[in-house]
Amino acid sequence: MRGEAYAASGVVTPIGAGAGDLLALVQGSDSYRVRLRGSGTRFDGDCTCPAFDREGWCKHLVAVALAANAAPADAPDPRASIRAHLLSLGAERLADMLLDLADHHPAILRRLDLAASAAVAPVADHAKRLRHALGRALRPSGYVEDTDTWLEEILDTLEGIPALIAGGAAGEAKDLVKTVLDDLPGMLEMMDEVEDGATEVLERAAALHRDACRVLRPDPHVLAAELFERAWDDDAFGTFAQSDETYADLLGETGLAEYRRLAEAAHARLPPVGRDATDPKPADRRRLTAILDRFAERAGDFERRIALRRAALVHAHDYLALARFCLDQERSQIALQVAEEGVWLFDDASGTPLVEFLGERLVAAGRREDAIAALWCGFERVPAFSLFRALQALEMPDAADRSLGVVRTRRGGAGKVDRWRITASIELEIEILMAAERLPEAWELAWHHAVPGTLLLRLARASEASLPAEACRAYRHVVEQQIALTDRRGYEEACRLLGRLAVLEPAEKHAAFVTALRAQHRAKRSLVPMLDRHLAERGKA
Repeated sequence: MRGEAYAASGVVTPIGAGAGDLLALVQGSDSYRVRLRGSGTRFDGDCTCPAFDREGWCKHLVAVALAANAAPADAPDPRASIRAHLLSLGAERLADMLLDLADHHPAILRRLDLAASAAVAPVADHAKRLRHALGRALRPSGYVEDTDTWLEEILDTLEGIPALIAGGAAGEAKDLVKTVLDDLPGMLEMMDEVEDGATEVLERAAALHRDACRVLRPDPHVLAAELFERAWDDDAFGTFAQSDETYADLLGETGLAEYRRLAEAAHARLPPVGRDATDPKPADRRRLTAILDRFAERAGDFERRIALRRAALVHAHDYLALARFCLDQERSQIALQVAEEGVWLFDDASGTPLVEFLGERLVAAGRREDAIAALWCGFERVPAFSLFRALQALEMPDAADRSLGVVRTRRGGAGKVDRWRITASIELEIEILMAAERLPEAWELAWHHAVPGTLLLRLARASEASLPAEACRAYRHVVEQQIALTDRRGYEEACRLLGRLAVLEPAEKHAAFVTALRAQHRAKRSLVPMLDRHLAERGKA
């Protein structure tokens, strides 16, 4: 493992440690900052290397974890000793050191400059400096290559705004924050993979906007109009999506009433859902429904909450969401009615979860026979394994035979050209046969048709005790499929399956199979050592 090699080569330099938190530098092709959090077997962390951005984990995190495990329990905290040394130097020496460091690191110089401006500059001069810094950051001269650094620059600039609010320039502060809230989302739409950093910046800007408003105390009607416009014209990050709650203390009853009036008026202007079950304004309807639902929830107006959701019914999953909402609100009869309505409207695969829900509610109401009838009707319309399992659980007479009859009849009528439907039908038939413990029939069908390796493996696991020869045949087949992928992940999966195969067949036969694989694929340099390790481990067993 590359992480082990890094840990062993001494390129990990711890720079700080705390309860469940370890900070270190790892020297690779560059110097990377690594933070490891957690304890026991549960760990999380982050790294400044490109691999972490792509994959979420990297060799540097592994190296830091291994180095931490190897370190003595009483190892000193480097950060603590550095801090003690810095405290002993005195303010003048520390200032010189910081300035020397800032000469080589623009981000540090920028932070120090803004901090000094906030501390000593007149409020008007500080505001001018912040305006200039934000303008430069929000209107970069060229392509932004490092979005994290760019967002950090904006965040650093925002940290100078509390000084304006405290210095009596809350209006200027609010205007600067509004610039960020207005301009940043548009720029972010043209960039990739900046969601976490962008959310942090926008949330900080929104918090500063609230702080400024608490000082300014704007007219509730004016504030309601501004907040509603931001909530409706969503910035894709939901920064003001719940501003009716986060600004409730500033809006007061008057502002909240105006906010609700604006939302009701906008909702009334929405075009109705079309006869073809399409919504011309789905995003607007979703946002306005969420706003008005919160007002209705606070008022305890269940009927209004139902009406809002009914106005947004388009797809089968909308009916299912409404039925579940009614059930959560202890309106089980309404939930049942909504499910029945949705099942009647949607007779394709999208309605299958609704059929399942309807069956569950009918059983809960003590109507077992009605539940079986509803589930069977749904299965006849669109055969699905989940519906068969529900029928099986309710002990429907001859559930397997009747279900298999429907599946086979539909496959016979599919025609030879509809390969996808035929394949799906074969896989469903195998699933039903497995659930009914009719494994010999399932194997006959599986070997007659080319079924996916995942289904073949599930059938093999189900057959290990009763039909080990069939299970072994399947494991060998999938092992060769995985090797044919010619990548490390495929090789590792092949070796894992060899481990299951080894338990089911005599040692001599298994060794002969693996040896034959090794000879056949001797040119695959990554695979051969894995097969050798497998043989060695089986020899020790």
